[in-house]
Formats: sequence, structure tokens, C-alpha cells
Amino acid sequence: MSIAEAYHVQLGFWTNWSYGKIEGATLTLTRRQGGLLVAFLAIFVGAAGKSFWRVACFILHRMLSTPRPQDGIYHQLQAILRNSDTAQDAAWSLGQIIWAWRVPARFRRPFPRLIAIIILALFVSISFGVAGVFSSQITTDTANEVLLKGDNCGPLVSGDEDDLDSYQTLFLPMMGNRALSFSNYALNCYSKNVTSSSEDCYPYVRSKLNTTVIRNAGCPFSSELCKSQNENLIVDSTFNSHTDLGINAAPEDRFTLRLFHQCAPIVTKNYSRPFFRNDSGEDVMRYFYGPIRGLNYTYTQELPSIAALDKVDFRPRAIRARTRADYTLNTIKVYGGPPEIEKFSHFKPIQALRREDADVMLFFLSSPGINFADKVDDPWFSAHRTGPRSGSVVNNDQTRPTYMQDEPAGVLGCTMQTQYCNAHTGKCSPLSGYADQRFDLKSLFDKPAQKKMFRWSVDVFQLGFFSISGIVDNLGITSLVARLGLTANQQGPIPTNQWQIEVEQWVSASLASVQGSFIESGNGPRPLYERFRRAPNGTEQTAVCKSQKIMTTKYSSFSVLGVALILLVGGLIMVLDLGLEPLIDYIQIRRNKTRPNPSGTYARLEWNANTTLQLQRLAHEHMRVGTWKYSGWYSHPVTAPGDKLAMVDMRNEEHTLLVAPEDWEYYSAGTTRSDSGADEGWEEKTIRRADTFASETDFRKKELRRSETMESIDSVIVRQGVRRVDTTTTLVGDDEEAGLEHGEMKRVSMIQEEEVSVDDKKRVVSLRDRPQDR
Repeated sequence: MSIAEAYHVQLGFWTNWSYGKIEGATLTLTRRQGGLLVAFLAIFVGAAGKSFWRVACFILHRMLSTPRPQDGIYHQLQAILRNSDTAQDAAWSLGQIIWAWRVPARFRRPFPRLIAIIILALFVSISFGVAGVFSSQITTDTANEVLLKGDNCGPLVSGDEDDLDSYQTLFLPMMGNRALSFSNYALNCYSKNVTSSSEDCYPYVRSKLNTTVIRNAGCPFSSELCKSQNENLIVDSTFNSHTDLGINAAPEDRFTLRLFHQCAPIVTKNYSRPFFRNDSGEDVMRYFYGPIRGLNYTYTQELPSIAALDKVDFRPRAIRARTRADYTLNTIKVYGGPPEIEKFSHFKPIQALRREDADVMLFFLSSPGINFADKVDDPWFSAHRTGPRSGSVVNNDQTRPTYMQDEPAGVLGCTMQTQYCNAHTGKCSPLSGYADQRFDLKSLFDKPAQKKMFRWSVDVFQLGFFSISGIVDNLGITSLVARLGLTANQQGPIPTNQWQIEVEQWVSASLASVQGSFIESGNGPRPLYERFRRAPNGTEQTAVCKSQKIMTTKYSSFSVLGVALILLVGGLIMVLDLGLEPLIDYIQIRRNKTRPNPSGTYARLEWNANTTLQLQRLAHEHMRVGTWKYSGWYSHPVTAPGDKLAMVDMRNEEHTLLVAPEDWEYYSAGTTRSDSGADEGWEEKTIRRADTFASETDFRKKELRRSETMESIDSVIVRQGVRRVDTTTTLVGDDEEAGLEHGEMKRVSMIQEEEVSVDDKKRVVSLRDRPQDR
């Protein structure tokens, strides 16, 4: 769309004033860098969700913890809360618990006890999953808004008075290409069925500028000139420099621009008369709406008369040879304003056409040789004269009537007015012609810097803008929408308001040129057109150059506030996950020194004991396998060098147990299994519990030290007269002493009772009954 080959985009941080100074803080990256940032944020949100669940588990575990004996569901729930890393894992594991404990459920009631936690886990999982997906919404809308660098800024000036050759060979063709691109953009993006997100409608921040169309307006000239007094057209467009044109500025620095077009078909009776040219021997029709400036003409336009046009044979003489019929479209313009700007006008209008507050444009349309398929009631395209019958090239027996234009030319008159306003204060200039400078535009703003910035913006608009007469002047008949239905001298049906459709298309192309002017100026031209660039002069003009926004899919813009909030909230959750447990433990331990809290102490110890490694230690140490101690961060349990731990007893796959390593090594050699899954080849042997303690004295010392770590709990238990009971189940397999045949193993439960008595000075732990191997 732009005359530049590529857009020079500002990477890094900038402020998008559409969202304010804080919310508008924006980070622009390349598409590849933006993809990496989006991926990182999605992963970060997932990690934050994991930390959030760990915090929730910590709180739930502490809340549910109780020093009273509980059933298996309680202990399995606590173990899952302590060891589940993600919410979905916890939900799945808790669902398995409900299924496993379902019979008889009436005694244990697993569902009502666990369903609330399952719902919480699913909610956390879904919430953070959705948050991870929508974390990409911190980018701006599709086809992100980005800021141009403005390092090659400046509108184009013709410079025809300095270098006529360059003007004619470079500048004029370039202007024609611009007009064509704006017209094509209007066809693609200003139609009613085009959405604002259409990829063909970039790089403008608005795919199209809003317009108000009135199709039953009055006459813009003296009433005797208009063919209709109440079926004329108004196209009114008002747009904001920031939201519509993409000039990124604070609210107090913005302006609005209004373009007001009003058009009507003009009568030709009494304003035209035939004339015979002696030099060419041709009958012509001359139209008198005011003499042309610079020429000794008293007429405005001259076109071949109907009689002259009828002499031209546009019908095919051979199948492959025919004269191409097409429209002709001419325009002429006068600038409204004081007398000193009349020298820039094309003609001096008659009094009925004169408008000092508006630019006046006349469009002369002729359709020589064109055969219309139906009668045309449109006042500009009017065609009711009977033309030659049209038939098929293959079968001339089938023909239908055609119609031809009523007069040599239809005349359409339009006015255009411009108006500038301070968008912040509402102060406006009067509606006036495009070049009318009687009003001091800089007076709309108060600060000197604002005046300079506004004046530069007006210059950019005026130097790059195409009026509707400029569109027609550059494109000629290619600007006509009706021409899309013309083929082989035959014009398809024309609606009665075709002239309004044409004017709306011209206005759309003109508005597209307004949008393009600022982007082209902000980005700068290609090196070939560098000689026509007018560089900014001063800090204020440069500031406007560096404030132009565009829409593009090649870059990604992120909300700095959104990224910061994600990182801040997620970081706080992660810090809370890491620091909450040690902080609570530290506070609790300090308070216990002055105000003992047995329930809190039990909850803390239960949380520590429910870790995977601690549960593993408890299982092995209960069998007296391994010499255990704590080491490293979080006091992970480790064994002495060379210790071998218990193995899984595979003899009963439905109820596995641990077995001492020396027993495992004895009967695992040469073991085979049958197809049915039953163990075969196991040599029966008495299994003895591994004892890692050197002596009974060592065992009593260790038991005493363990009891001292539970001082606060034991105190309460003793005061309530409760005895601690430790049950141990071991496998005994002495054939001779037990009298069992073929090494049949028997489970014997032994009860170890410890009676605890505590006074103010001394703690006594006595072992009443110690388990013995039998």
C-alpha cells in the first residue's frame, strides 16, 4: 500500500496512548521473539498453577491434620495432599480412592469426604490451564499495532519548478500509482461485507474511516442548477488523528479532521449549445459553467455532439475486429476561498456555482458507442435512445434492443469542505475550502509545541491527500465502478442511483489517501523518490514523525502491564510456595517455646513425615533395615554407606510386602514363575527381621531419643491417661519351633506397649513388652 518497500518498525518499549500512560506501555518484538515470549508466559502460568496447588495442599493438610487416630482414607488423603505436584494428579488420585473405598461406603463415606477437594483440584487445574491459553491475550489485537521509527520521515513535494524532468518521469507516475492503490483499497476494504480484521486491509489502524451518507439531501448550488432538489448526496466523514489515523499522541495533542462532500447531477439545458468546429469539421457540444482560466475560452467543456457520435460505427464488422467503446470522464475544479487563491482554480464558475466556503468540482461523463442492456434512469448515466439491436456472435437470429446515452455528456457537480478541530477542547475551524487559509489553524491549540505539531500534521495531510477530483483526474475512467460491467461495447444494467455509488467510491478512495498520507510520511519513501521528500524541521515535527502507528502481522506487541502482572502474580505464588512452609514452621517452633501447641506440632510433623522419602524411610526403618540419618536441604533421609534396603516380596502380587535384603538374596536366586502367576522354585526358609541396631541398649537409646522429640504431644497424652500402643507385624518362619510343615509362613502380631510418665524434671520411657522372634 505504501510507496515504501518495507516498514521501519520501532522495536522495544513505547507508549500506546490508546490505553493511557500506564496501561498503554507496550513492548514490540519480532514475530519470532514474540512467539518465544508467548510460549514462556504459557509455561510460567502453568508453573504458577503448580505452585498455587502446592500452597493449597499445604493449607488443606494443616487444616485436616488431627492428633487422634484416623482411618485409612484420612491417611491416604494426607499423603496425596503432601505429594501431589499438580491439581489434576491429585484429582485423579482422590477419584481412585473413592473407587477403591466404595464398598462398604456407608461406613467410611469416601465420596462426601473427598468430593470438595476433587472439585477444588479440578477448578485450579482448569483455571490455570485456561489462564495459560489466554496469556497470549497480553498481545494487542490480531495484526498488532506497532510504531514506526520515523527515521526517514517526510511527505513528498513535487518540486516541479526545480526539476521538471524528475517531476514528469518520476513524480507524476508515482502519484498515479498511489491513486490506483488507494482506489483498489477502497474497493476491497470500504465495502459493507468486509470485516475490520481482513488481512488485505492493513496497515491502517482503522480498516476504513467512518462516514455518514445521506441520499436524499438538498442541492449544494443554486436550486435551478440541480436536476433534483431532494435526491442528492451527502457523504460526511469525521475522524480522529489518534484513533483513526494512527498518530500516537496524548489526548491533549489530538485533532479531528472533517471532510464534507455534497453532490448533485447538474442540468445542461440553458448551459450548453452545439457548435461546429471549422478546423476539424466536427459537430461538438459546448457547456458553459464558467470560462477556463489561462485560455481564451468562454466555455467550460467541449465534447462531440450526439450526431457526431452516431456517425462512429462501433458495431463489429468482423468476428475478430471491432471498435472498442468506452466511457470518457473529465473533471474540472475551482478552489473556494479568498480571491487570491483563484489563480489555482481551473475555471471561473458562474454565479450559480460559486461557493466561497467550499471547493467546487464538475464531472463530465460521456458514453460514446456504449450499448446499455436496459434503459438507464440514472440522471448522470441517462440512456433512453434506441440503439442497435444486440445479437449473439454465433446466432444473429436472436437479438434484443439496446439503448444509448441521451446527450453528449452528463454533468455532476460536487462540493468539498474541510474542518479541523481540537479533539480535546472541541474548538473548531469553520467549514471551508481545502486551500482556504483565512482561518489561523494554529489558534486551535494553546502551547507552542502543539501548534508546531499540528501544523506539520496539516502539511502531511495536504501534500498526500487526493480529493475526489484528484482521484478522477489520476485514474480517469478506471475510477468508475460501472465500468466493471462493461464488455464488448455492452454495458450491463445500471441502477437508478449509480451516480451515488460512483461518488461514494471516490470518497472512499479519497479517505484511504488520507490514511495513507500519514503512514507514507512516517515511514518515508524509497531511495528513488528521496529527492521529493520534505524532511522535518525541529523537535516537534520529528516527534510527529516518530508517532505513527500501523497494523502489521510481522511483529508482535505486548502489553507491558499484562506481562508484568503475570510475572508478578505468578512470582508471588511461587515465592509463597517456597517460603510458606519454612515460615509457618519457624513461627510455630518459636511460639511453642512459650505457648505449646500440640495440635500444631503434630500437624507440622505429619506434614514432614508424609513426604515420599520419609514414608519410604518409615517403612524400611520399621523393619530395622538401614542406618538412617538426615542430610541436606529439608533434611532428606539417607542411609549409611553400603546399606542395602528391603526388597518387594513377590510371592503375593496382590498384597506385596517388604523383605530384608539378606533373605531376598537367599531365595531370589534361580526363581521361576509359572504362567498362572504363582511363584515356583521358592526355597522355603525362615525369614528373620533385619536388625541394624548393634544391641538392645542401642535400641532403647534410639527409642528414648525419639520419644523426646514428641515432648509436647506426650505431655498431653500422659495427662489424659492414654497409653501409646505400637503394633508390629512380622513374618516368622521357624519350622522346628513353630511346628509348621513345609516352611508355611505365619503372621504373628506382637504388641509393644510403652508407658510414659512425665514430671517437671524427668522423662521416663519404659519398655514393658518388647517384640521377640519366636
